[in-house]
Amino acid sequence: MRSLFLFYKEIHSFNIPFSLAVALLAYAEGGSFDTFFFLPLLTLGYLFSLYLFEVRYADQYFFYYNLGFGKVKLIGFCFGINLAIVLLYLLIF
Repeated sequence: MRSLFLFYKEIHSFNIPFSLAVALLAYAEGGSFDTFFFLPLLTLGYLFSLYLFEVRYADQYFFYYNLGFGKVKLIGFCFGINLAIVLLYLLIF
């Protein structure tokens, strides 16, 4: 479980700054900050961070594979956590 959260943290080292930049640009133009933060967090920013991880740290997939986690399981876990965070936020607000 700890290794899954390590992958989640590594993916979000790209995703959070990208989503934050998109949200700040949208807020400067009069858009909603939270909408334009969570939308890239789940879609474009997430795909962009997966691509950057693939380019920069492709050999780390062997580490996770040796622990029994395939690429699909890692990507699904991260997307599931992101989706749970967004749904929790939408339920609260």
